Amino acid sequence: MVRTITYSLKFSSSNSDEYYQTISAFAEYWLDHIKCKALIILTSFREYLHKSGIPIRAEEEVAFELLALGVFLQQYPEEAHGLSAWSFHVLTFLADLRVHWPKSEVITKKITGWVNGLVKSLPNRKANGNEILELIAWLKSSGENIKAERFQQWCDFTQTSVIPTSEEVFRICRNLSSEFEQAGMKVLGKYTEMVDTYLTTSAIEHRWKYDAPLVSKSRLEYHLGMLGTEILNNIYRHDFLLTDRKIVIVPPCMSAPEKKCKATETPFGAKCNSCTPSCRVNQITRMGDKCGFDVFIIPDDMKEFNTQRGMETIGLVGVSCALTNWNGGWETNSLDIPAQGMLLDYVGCKYHWDRVGFPTDCNLKKLQAILGISLNKELFKPSSDEKQS
Repeated sequence: MVRTITYSLKFSSSNSDEYYQTISAFAEYWLDHIKCKALIILTSFREYLHKSGIPIRAEEEVAFELLALGVFLQQYPEEAHGLSAWSFHVLTFLADLRVHWPKSEVITKKITGWVNGLVKSLPNRKANGNEILELIAWLKSSGENIKAERFQQWCDFTQTSVIPTSEEVFRICRNLSSEFEQAGMKVLGKYTEMVDTYLTTSAIEHRWKYDAPLVSKSRLEYHLGMLGTEILNNIYRHDFLLTDRKIVIVPPCMSAPEKKCKATETPFGAKCNSCTPSCRVNQITRMGDKCGFDVFIIPDDMKEFNTQRGMETIGLVGVSCALTNWNGGWETNSLDIPAQGMLLDYVGCKYHWDRVGFPTDCNLKKLQAILGISLNKELFKPSSDEKQS
């Protein structure tokens, strides 16, 4: 049985089928709950987007945004308060440098870890009175530009809105966050039981590392991520199904070669060369060969899928952990690429979660459903060439 580091969608089962039934019902309930509590806010915000010349987003999407804003305001007041002018400029510069000069990634990530560790060790500054602006600045300094952009739109909306007032918007989004924390723990808590243990042990070792903000996230954000992927999948699904070409993007941690991975680099990411029949990336690649979709290991730049597609439309399925997947949905949406999210059943990569690392996995039945493929066990039988190898 695979060791659970922080979360596992399998819980005590052999697969994650039950999780997907649970999150589907939970997402439906929570969307109705947010609409019931904040319908006037959601309607007014969408009207604001229209008047501002910003493409109107679905009611379900802005409902999730309102909840996410409340969660981040609840989770990161100290980080936002502690961001001084010098640390903001240094961290923002480093984040921009990674985007425009990918070769600097190793050194910029190391410096970012040092700066973040130093900021956390200093006494908190006095708050300037505007928590959402502090939060947005902190997100920008962390390279979370898509979240910062979405929350900035909500901030601008509250400054122009008379009904509802800004006080009412923030009161309701905070109340939603508190209610979601309790409901999420009750319904999804069984999948995240090991998070608190990890936070008090292994996560402490990452204090001066670039990934400290990622590995230090609470169970509340795991639950928010699970909800976000489910909601955004439903919103973006229609456009995804209309695309001409489907591509599945998997993380390196799913690869399980017997020796060294023989995947070859392409503009879209590394392409599996079927060196190990038992490797999950190899199995999904074989399924793609038979069902008409491509599989690549995460590329350096997602913009490749936008700039190189020519006249055909591309739909992406991004496989990643519960903490990062939903933000990937927003990022691909900002590039006008229809996408679907797919959660890893558990984490295990050596870059963040385990010193040695072990192969991760995802629910193949769910992946087939996302791609619109009927379940067929024949898809996973090795070819004659693989049997000979």
